[in-house]
Amino acid sequence: MGLPQVEVELLRIIVRLSSNLRSLWTVSESQPCDLLLVDGDAPAAERQTPTARFVVPMVARGEAAAAAAPARRTLARPIYAEELVALLNQVAPSGASGDAARAMVRSIRARASLIRWPSQVTLQRHPIYVRLAAALSKSAQSAESLSVLGRIDVQECSTFLGLLEEEGALTWSEETRGPRPSGASAGGEAAQHKRGLLSRIRRRLGLA
Repeated sequence: MGLPQVEVELLRIIVRLSSNLRSLWTVSESQPCDLLLVDGDAPAAERQTPTARFVVPMVARGEAAAAAAPARRTLARPIYAEELVALLNQVAPSGASGDAARAMVRSIRARASLIRWPSQVTLQRHPIYVRLAAALSKSAQSAESLSVLGRIDVQECSTFLGLLEEEGALTWSEETRGPRPSGASAGGEAAQHKRGLLSRIRRRLGLA
């Protein structure tokens, strides 16, 4: 509400092109709506807005960083795509806890490595995430091995890997499988049985 047209078009482009949104969003200049962006420089506008599930002021980037009330949602200007996506994912309805769902995506022993550096939005969620990302950039790691390296709960490491998978920064390695001696043994026994059968047939025919 009250946003410059250039910002409205930028919002449309980000929402249309982002592959990291967990829900389907559309940008509309009409009402009602689920999330209403208002000009933070016009405080009266927020009081006059119609009903919306969330009303988020847009403020200058320095003001957003210095906000004293962390529970108050804001969107900083200039608009960064990853921050808008994070905001929309935060307010999007979900059938289960987002972090819990991410943690259950893979086995704690499944290994993965980085294909690109994670976004700042992801890294800022926990102080240890930068260290975990550095470990992933060097070699494939699992939630279990990251837990040992970072001395942090394995659930948090699973959540981190889930976040990276959501933003397409991760590639999973094929799980290593142990040798299958039973198959090799079965193959050897079958070959021996076949050779023994041929020997018996040759002896009966007098060819041995």
